[in-house]
Amino acid sequence: MTYLKILFYGLLSAIERNPIFFLVLLLLALFAPFVIEWALWVILGIVVIAILGLLFFVLRFRKMQRDMNNQFRQAGGASGFNAGTGFGGFSHFASSNMSLEELVRQMQAQADAQQQRNTQRQQQPTQEKKINGDKADEYVDFEEVK
Repeated sequence: MTYLKILFYGLLSAIERNPIFFLVLLLLALFAPFVIEWALWVILGIVVIAILGLLFFVLRFRKMQRDMNNQFRQAGGASGFNAGTGFGGFSHFASSNMSLEELVRQMQAQADAQQQRNTQRQQQPTQEKKINGDKADEYVDFEEVK
């Protein structure tokens, strides 16, 4: 019997803390058949709108894809596009019959040449303007005058 009292008092305290929630639950229990039918129609409408929106975006993306493919076909081999091999990247080496080893050697040679240019630029002395002859490099102690 004490367990039943504890449960009853717990339910009453929950109703006191959340009266609006329990009022909505009571109304839902009274008008459940009408509310469930209405809620199912609302949920069905949301699902149909979501499916139509998804279908709209899929069709729009397919149209964009067709337009881009047509533009690439009209451009021919311009901008690094080779039919069947893709766009950009290493695809242009496939049409020139260059082996992978030759590609690596060519890339290494380009990297070495770039590195040599960078080291030559760093080694060249920069021409500094000299102020008052040789005194430009000297440290001058500064004292604030009041």
